[in-house]
Amino acid sequence: MKSRTGATTLPLDCKRRAWDVTMDLPICSMGPQSPLDVKPDTNALISSSSFSPMQNAPHSPSSMATPSYPVVPPGFLNNQRLSSQLPPNHPLSNSKHLCAICGDRASGKHYGVYSCEGCKGFFKRTVRKDLSYACREDKNCLIDKRQRNRCQYCRYQKCLKMGMKREAVQEERQRSLGRGGEDQVESTSGQPSDMPVERIREAEAAVEARDKETTFGHTFEWARRIPHFVELNRLDQVALLRAGWNELIIASLSYRSVQYPDRIRLGNDLSVGIELASSVGMDPIFERVLVELVTKMRDMKMDLVELGCLRTIVLFNPDAKDLKAVDLVERLREHVYATLEDYVRQEYPREPGRFAKLLLRLPALRSIGLKCREKILFLDLLGCDHSIEAYLSRMLDSHGYVLPEA
Repeated sequence: MKSRTGATTLPLDCKRRAWDVTMDLPICSMGPQSPLDVKPDTNALISSSSFSPMQNAPHSPSSMATPSYPVVPPGFLNNQRLSSQLPPNHPLSNSKHLCAICGDRASGKHYGVYSCEGCKGFFKRTVRKDLSYACREDKNCLIDKRQRNRCQYCRYQKCLKMGMKREAVQEERQRSLGRGGEDQVESTSGQPSDMPVERIREAEAAVEARDKETTFGHTFEWARRIPHFVELNRLDQVALLRAGWNELIIASLSYRSVQYPDRIRLGNDLSVGIELASSVGMDPIFERVLVELVTKMRDMKMDLVELGCLRTIVLFNPDAKDLKAVDLVERLREHVYATLEDYVRQEYPREPGRFAKLLLRLPALRSIGLKCREKILFLDLLGCDHSIEAYLSRMLDSHGYVLPEA
């Protein structure tokens, strides 16, 4: 039987089966994925002309969309004629300079290069924290406003290629410290204290043992407990929940299943084995959840804070469709990265590779999430007669939210 989205649904009694539902939600890709623990190659700098889109990474329709405005070659960055040729309502119509890294509107000259606040902050954090990145492609990923979060390695290399100076970051910090701590005020937005570990832990603990029938609703409540989420515009909250609900639930169910060999625990009194998964044609996804998520979580003894940080990274997705506060959400996600890194360093000092191992669960989670969007494997949590879109609409309406027009 065909749904109006074109997906095939299985003719099963959905009151007894927890495996099949057709979603009306638009697929929206996650943002940047995790790096391996490898130092950036500052010698093998990539020329700006060699950047091209990643060929093998999974993309959603929204991630394949044309960027909202073009990346301008470096030679045109100071060309004021560009601004005069744009429509009056174009976001760059009043800007004299574009970011040399991603093509966004530049906020000024930072570390020797005209750049936006996002690339400025990214470069500063990379240098100050001596962060390590690796490219999962061939070190020539496209870096533009829409895809600048996809590969941190290539973004950092392009910062260097376009002329950003590491020493300028260090000199800035020394000058600020000499002025009596002004640097602390300047970089407050990048401090992990903006994303308190305790609040993330409390958000996870609040929904950890809830009844199976309201797990999706509890995901909504969980998001409202995450620092800064409720401060976002309501429509942006909707956009983030739309984009991430599947990965958020899959991560939670995977963590809940670590004590159940060869089964996925859907709720307090419901779990699914390979037999049921096979009977509805979901055994490949079932096996991926067990191997790539549940087993990895079990082997590394992932704790509740680490789970909460990974889910918060998923939640703050700057590539979410219809999201308006892209730069703000990007900064919030970077705060979570910093919070998680500091937490792991303090709690697991003898496991230097643990932070990278945690982040490497994100690509698997995203890939599995995309596979599960149209035939989700925990229908009993939601009710088979309603789509996620309708359920989300009811949840938001109950809190005074209004979904945007399609």
